[in-house]
Amino acid sequence: MIRQAVPDDLEALLSLLTGFSEEAGTNFGREHLLTGLQPMLNNQDLGLLFVAELDNLLVGYAVIGWGWGIESGGREALIDEVFVLEAHRNEGIGAKIITAVIAELGKYETKIVFLETEAQNPNSRKLYENLGFETEDSVWMRKAL
Repeated sequence: MIRQAVPDDLEALLSLLTGFSEEAGTNFGREHLLTGLQPMLNNQDLGLLFVAELDNLLVGYAVIGWGWGIESGGREALIDEVFVLEAHRNEGIGAKIITAVIAELGKYETKIVFLETEAQNPNSRKLYENLGFETEDSVWMRKAL
């Protein structure tokens, strides 16, 4: 089942976020993850969290952040993270999460949805392409503040 996360999902989400962080090589600690996670669980103005649940166990999640763009004509969504436990990959869970996210974004008058994926991750790019996402020529840059 794919559903929006609730505050009671905090500990299970922290475990999943830690797994994503380790896999991505960022190795963020619990306090760092809590700083980003707790406000989103309690305030949809910041974004949305979706979880994939199998037999009362959270096996994946997606994080959606909000933005606003003149070019987009209004509200934008950024699929910031999608993660599925390795033991449950290639079962269609990632596609189900993204499909549920896109369906929900319509309720928020979202004009466009963006996502970021790593250049060295062809499996995720293939999934996103199969779900109708297109590669852009834009290059993302960042500066930590």
